[in-house]
Order: sequence, then C-alpha cells, then structure tokens
Amino acid sequence: MTRESSFVVGISGGSASGKTTVARLLSERLAEFHPALIEVDRYFLDRSGLSAEERESINYDTPAALDFRQLGRDLKSLREGSQAFLPIYDYASHSSRPKADPIESSSLIIVEGILLFYPPDIQTMLDYKIFIEAEREERLRRRIARDVAERGRSSESVVRRFFDTVEPGYEKYMFPTRKTADFILDWNRRDHDAIETIARRITALMV
Repeated sequence: MTRESSFVVGISGGSASGKTTVARLLSERLAEFHPALIEVDRYFLDRSGLSAEERESINYDTPAALDFRQLGRDLKSLREGSQAFLPIYDYASHSSRPKADPIESSSLIIVEGILLFYPPDIQTMLDYKIFIEAEREERLRRRIARDVAERGRSSESVVRRFFDTVEPGYEKYMFPTRKTADFILDWNRRDHDAIETIARRITALMV
C-alpha cells in the first residue's frame, strides 16, 4: 500500500471499556506497518475560558463535546501522506494546551475513542471498525481507578459523573453504533486470541 491509501482502523466503545489498551496491543502486533495512533480524547473542545465550576458542569459524553471537524482534517492529512499536528488535552483542567504533537503519516492509522462511530463524516474514513464491550460494573471500576490516579478526580465525582452523563451518553450515542462495527470485541478480560484474529484480518485487508 502507498501512504495515499492509508488503511484506517477505528476502535470505539464505552468509557474505560479498554479502547486504549486494545489500540496499543494492535499497534504492537502490527508493528511492521509502523501504525500512526490517534486518541479521540485529544479532541475535546478547549474550555479554558470557563470557570472551574462551569467546566465541571459540562456534559463531555455527547458528540458536541468533541472537535470532530479537526479530527476529520487530521485524518485526511494523514491519509494523503502529510504530517498532522495533534492537539494536547489536559483532563485536569478540561483545556487544550497551547502546543501540538506532530505525527507522521503511515500505511496504517489506528484511531480510538468514545463516539468515534457517531459522526457520519468520520465513519466514511474508517476502513475497519472495532467496537469494544465490557460490563458496566467493570467499566466503572476501571474508570474510577484511572481518573483518580491519572486525572485528579475523586472517586465520588467519578461515580456521580458516570451515572449522570457517561452511561446515558453511552446508551444514547455509542451503543447504537455497535451495529456498524466489523468486529465486536468482548473485553471484560484480555482476550489475546481475539487480538490475533483482528490483526490477521487487518493484515489481509491491507495486503
């Protein structure tokens, strides 16, 4: 394949379902293609102009919370063989940092994150879609552990947001897109056999 015909893999699912882990495992398994990895979480809209209270009150689990137009532009650049500059998002302050990470184009691009399968314009750019499933209790447990350790949240605030916006957003916007996936991956436990199956399918589609 040429860089002008980059193969784009999309990975989506509920919050803390395992999207980042699966993307990393696939990147390692498909290292021969030198995959470019993009996290949708980078594209949360900048809220630095709002007060801390206003930032906390925003629903971050709707399509309107993400800059999918910019994601589409970056994907287009990479698919065409050009470099892209990915935004850097600070979860603690709900704001974008005033610099960007450069990323080179590749024959394989892996994009992972919530709501990825929702915008029609983004869907048309995804050549292979993986939807990750995990039980609600398992996703909540993982989210508490991650957000407390990495994002400066209290466990109480994580639980409150999960039931107020995260899970309703999943049911309204994300779960319905499950039917568009090429592969549905049960990630209540690490299924390395499934990762191998997915990697072989992607390789077959690329060569």
